[in-house]
Amino acid sequence: MFPWIMWSAILLAPFVVGGTLAFRTAHRAGKADRAMRALAARPGWKRIERRRDEEDRWAGHFPWLLRTVPGFAVTGTLGGRRVTVARRWEPVGRRDMQHWLIVCFEVRGSEPMLRLERDWSAAELGLRFGGDVPYLPMSTNNSAATAERFYASDLPDRLTRFAAPAVSRTDHGVCFLYFPLPEVVDMNRLLKALAGMLPGLAELAASAAPADDATPDAAGETGAGTP
Repeated sequence: MFPWIMWSAILLAPFVVGGTLAFRTAHRAGKADRAMRALAARPGWKRIERRRDEEDRWAGHFPWLLRTVPGFAVTGTLGGRRVTVARRWEPVGRRDMQHWLIVCFEVRGSEPMLRLERDWSAAELGLRFGGDVPYLPMSTNNSAATAERFYASDLPDRLTRFAAPAVSRTDHGVCFLYFPLPEVVDMNRLLKALAGMLPGLAELAASAAPADDATPDAAGETGAGTP
């Protein structure tokens, strides 16, 4: 009888693991939504009802997320800045779903474009880089210099401390994208931590030396990654 029990355990193991992961993902999605509902109840915050109003905040940063389905989304102010927080999801297979958390800050400035890609966000852009570093820095002017300055700063440690999101900065805003969905214990603490990185990201973007070609290039020369 023991062999049957052993083989049954082997055959059922993938379903048990899959069910556990699906439960964890659903649990995290529920916690993120509850945290956003708490934000929406605060003065100066509200739930975003129209899909277009939400997507306008981040579509220019992560356009491939337009294929996903909108979840809960809120907008409000933090330190005088307009902030948008949204959850997106996409079905995977028959019963599984994957989720993203987006946090966007409205900023104004003339600094060049800056992107800090994770391996999964780089793959969406058709890029790849080695797994020995957490980020692939990209900028409009000089990605090699940007990568050197990024890894010489405290930004990698600070981002990793808060679940290592992908980052996109333009002259209209800064967006942080989380995948998979993180365990959101305190949304207010997360927003304040991300807001505290905005000056460093602006300085990093501004420090890129001008180049003739204004097309973003990947920072393969520094060892930070190879597209």
